[in-house]
Amino acid sequence: MCHGHLPCPFVGGQGVVATPNWLFSDCGTGQIGCMSLATTGIDIRRRHASVPDHLQVFGERSSGTNFVKALIKRNTTLTAVDHYGWKHGFAQMTGIGKGALIVGVVRDPVGWVRSMYAKPWHCPPAMQALGFSDFIRAEWATIIDRKRYFPDAGAHGTPGTPLQQDRHPITGRRFANIAELRTAKAAYLLGLRNRGCNLVLCRLDAVQADPEGFVVAVSEAFDLPPVEAYRPVTRRLGSRFLHNVGDRPALPDTISDADRAFLVQALDPKLEAAMGFARP
Repeated sequence: MCHGHLPCPFVGGQGVVATPNWLFSDCGTGQIGCMSLATTGIDIRRRHASVPDHLQVFGERSSGTNFVKALIKRNTTLTAVDHYGWKHGFAQMTGIGKGALIVGVVRDPVGWVRSMYAKPWHCPPAMQALGFSDFIRAEWATIIDRKRYFPDAGAHGTPGTPLQQDRHPITGRRFANIAELRTAKAAYLLGLRNRGCNLVLCRLDAVQADPEGFVVAVSEAFDLPPVEAYRPVTRRLGSRFLHNVGDRPALPDTISDADRAFLVQALDPKLEAAMGFARP
């Protein structure tokens, strides 16, 4: 293994998210070939001899989870499931089956932040009404909003309450801003390397650059049965976002120097580099 004793995860001074050094290494048990998330955009780790029969994709909103899920589902025999928890959250499962393939997807910070502003999923009206500059600096707030996205919400009486999977997984506090949310969620995804499961970590840009090559790499790594022919994903995926406010400020065509400087300061440079992303 490339790490020693694990530090207390996610907790830094005054409750601030901290990313320990062991998250930044690509080495580890079960790694396939010379692929690296930081260099090639794909990191594959096989932990079990048996061939996987189901998969679940994890990643933040607006990161390409629907695309990657559809790509694998259309071109392998794997069955897509969601019983390991909400795909945009932190760990919720009590165990991960030996027949599972867990996939984590990350996206470049600028494209991701812009997309999150364009579609601020589960943000209350007050957050949706903010302009881009204020939005990226605001304390992160999301709620259980529409029942269609949270099927058990009505039965449990949770509509309108805080979305717990967007809170700090240990302290329960709200994240200071969208950059801190990204850091925590990305650290969780990289930490999947330590959970003893079959795993693929990938950057959206790398998959989009060669989707068929990605499918081939995953299929060969896990001895998945061949399919007749490659089937690309050609249609737009994901639900249509419905705003709760009128006359919402438009997404700026470019990010201002001040906003870019804020993101540079707010994001964790070591964590971004570990995913293969340069400074915004």
